[in-house]
Amino acid sequence: MKWALAILLTSLGLLAKDRAASPFTAGNAAFHAGEFEAAITNYQTQVDSGLVSAPLFFNLANAAYRTNRLGLAIYNYRRAAELAPRDAAIARNLAMARDAVHNGSPPKAGVIDRLTGFFTRNEWALLAGVPLTLWLVWLAVIHISPTCEPWMGLARPVLGTLALLLLCLATLAHDRQSDTRWVVVQEETAARFGPVAQAPDKFKWFDGAELRVNQVRDGWVEATDATDRTGWVSTEAVLHAGLKAPSRAFPVVLGLVGLGLIAAWGTRRLLRY
Repeated sequence: MKWALAILLTSLGLLAKDRAASPFTAGNAAFHAGEFEAAITNYQTQVDSGLVSAPLFFNLANAAYRTNRLGLAIYNYRRAAELAPRDAAIARNLAMARDAVHNGSPPKAGVIDRLTGFFTRNEWALLAGVPLTLWLVWLAVIHISPTCEPWMGLARPVLGTLALLLLCLATLAHDRQSDTRWVVVQEETAARFGPVAQAPDKFKWFDGAELRVNQVRDGWVEATDATDRTGWVSTEAVLHAGLKAPSRAFPVVLGLVGLGLIAAWGTRRLLRY
């Protein structure tokens, strides 16, 4: 018993020591001491470890904002907002950073963006799973007890329609939230006519400009800003969620769901005959 207690106390002590020495804790200490570059370094180390959270991204963005690194700040405010989309402090600081961007025009969220951005991707997946699970339970019940089908008939179209709607919204939310984190992080960068360094300049984007990427090619991205200006910039000039072109998951999943519903309806018609 004494040995077990000793092992437990030792483990708790080591855990507390690791927690106290974590990069996130060190970043907080550096931030409160006014050492913002050290705070950024520690927060980024924590991010690189894969153990992330909304407060981590929020604190990293705050430290970047204090050093006037607007692109890094906006990028991480948006990452924090994806994990905590209804947090008022994150929304307020993001708006403040966007207002500070030179010649900046922040993207305007449409109805779909506001709707899909209200929940996280995990929350949308959970919401979509509830009616889908109930629909599967309904199928199991009428299979076990066919006499229940008449008075449970209303549940089929309601649950099926709700599951389809939420599944589409969940897929759309994943699609929108996965491909929008592209932010200029250089003080200024030239948008060029083509994906080569020798291409003529079209205009300039400044630190913190938020872009929608159209395609990626050999270390260059073709991007469009909120005012619909399009140009090519080096990938070194932007921070991004992953070096990829925007996905097309939503129409693919929607098509598969539609085919699945048609197949289910056709199978049911055949079984009746």
